[in-house]
Amino acid sequence: MSAACRVRILQGVEQLPESEWQSLVHGRPAWRLEVLRTIARNASRPLPLEIFLLEDHLGLAGAAVCMPVVTHSAHNSLDTLLFGRAARLLRRLGASTQPVLVFQMPLSRQASVILRPGDAAVQQRLLDQLLDRIESHAAELKSGIAFIGVTPEDTPLWATLRRRRYAKSKFESTAWLDIQWSDFDSYVNHLRQGSRNAAKIARNERNRNRKNGVNIRQVPCTDEVAHALYAITRDHCRHRNGWDPLYGPQFLPQLSKALGDDLLVFEAVRNGERVAMLAVVRSGTVGWVAWIGIEMRDRPNDFTYANIVFYHPTDWAPPLGLKTLLYGTAAQAAKSKRGCRLLPCCVFYRPRQRVFRLLARPYLALHQAWFHRKRH
Repeated sequence: MSAACRVRILQGVEQLPESEWQSLVHGRPAWRLEVLRTIARNASRPLPLEIFLLEDHLGLAGAAVCMPVVTHSAHNSLDTLLFGRAARLLRRLGASTQPVLVFQMPLSRQASVILRPGDAAVQQRLLDQLLDRIESHAAELKSGIAFIGVTPEDTPLWATLRRRRYAKSKFESTAWLDIQWSDFDSYVNHLRQGSRNAAKIARNERNRNRKNGVNIRQVPCTDEVAHALYAITRDHCRHRNGWDPLYGPQFLPQLSKALGDDLLVFEAVRNGERVAMLAVVRSGTVGWVAWIGIEMRDRPNDFTYANIVFYHPTDWAPPLGLKTLLYGTAAQAAKSKRGCRLLPCCVFYRPRQRVFRLLARPYLALHQAWFHRKRH
């Protein structure tokens, strides 16, 4: 590694250089220091985080967020991703990816490596130096390496991991909404350019939601609102996934205090009852749609989900200067019909032992084919 660069490995997020970090991650809401610190302090299970900091003569040049999985870890997100329901049984039989350095952002599927903006050749040099240190650290620990949530938009990370012969599998897609309109009517016109039917559906679903007496509005994130947001998103997570979210009940109230006006909260009310909530973390011109909760009882078919998640943001996002909304990996068909771009979301994996590296590539190819058939 060049004498002008070094990589430091921090245990946790408390010692991150605040001003330099916030400058580096501008436009990456899930990377905001307030988000990382608050989730680290309120995680509902042990959440070890290691931060690889790349520094040169100009200061902080890049970073990677790692959630290391040691030999006896009770939770292994890579095993769950690669083996599904069989992960626990395979682990009891001694078949597991751990120990492994899992590079993954808490709470999101966004890539966990970031570089200072600049010339492509300089970025490539910085990335190679960061990855060299990650790989040497993994070799010292006799650990595998996995990067989860990498998309083709994450250049040059995507190309570099392929060049370094990491095995790859697409496991889902993530959705971005590029805002090219000023209000709901111009959004409908935008949809019409691709599909007259999509434009008609959007207007009909908006009208039906309003006729059913649903009112969607932005609300100040008081303690009461933050606790309500936690409860409805927790219940939604339980219903959809069968488990509680990673964060505890104090997470959202504390995050609200840390982010201030950059945590945007919206609620849908029907007949005086709150029936849905949505929260967005803002950084620059990018908004991360991080929490969605829908009341699971007494759900008339009034399209509240589509309205609070897609149609209402077409009115409030442009005046706030937002150019992109980052959605998650669920309900991809619904997001595509409403104008989102779907980006393949991949895992890049290098096992710790050379013999397993030979097996990883064909296994991940099968994994990708299986996942594609499952979704289609």
